[in-house]
Amino acid sequence: MKRSKKAALVLMAPAATLLLAGCGEQQQEVHVFHNAEECAAFYHPPAECQAEFERAEALHTQVAPRYQDQFECEADFGAGQCEVAPERHQSGSFFMPMMMGYMAGQMLNRGNLAGGQAQPTQQSAAANRSAVPTQPLYKSRDDRSTFRTASNQAVASQPGVAKVRPSAVQPQRAQLVRRGGFGQQAAVRQQAARQQANRQRSYGS
Repeated sequence: MKRSKKAALVLMAPAATLLLAGCGEQQQEVHVFHNAEECAAFYHPPAECQAEFERAEALHTQVAPRYQDQFECEADFGAGQCEVAPERHQSGSFFMPMMMGYMAGQMLNRGNLAGGQAQPTQQSAAANRSAVPTQPLYKSRDDRSTFRTASNQAVASQPGVAKVRPSAVQPQRAQLVRRGGFGQQAAVRQQAARQQANRQRSYGS
């Protein structure tokens, strides 16, 4: 397939699993939340939850995929789920999906969960620093249950602890995406599931 000079397709995430496994690379635990309030409900200090949320929110404008117009963006993310991006093109504004959650990698290794755990020393904190940067997460129109990174890597299907391969979730600069860059794989999976169900009903008839 020829590469377009105007747009780059975001690589589709593997459909088989939400755990981003890789050979020779150890998975790392992260936390996934919709917002800072949900993070605090998981017994993390509210101030840290808010700080990590703001860190992800600041990164959102730098990494969120860009679309030529609102129609193309909403085709991938759903009606009312897109916003104007900071950049503009000759015909108007680019659009990008709204941030639907965030992934926190740093806070897990600080020993700050409620329950009386001691604060880590500066040396131990440096040793345990997460290789996964805190970052925004998104949900496609065709797969509203899955949290995805800006590069369309599936991370988790619900809030809480998840395991990811650090090299697969490093934030990348925003790319211009053609319609179908997000969620298309989910639509393929759903269609395959419907076809399988139809075949099973036919066998039993």
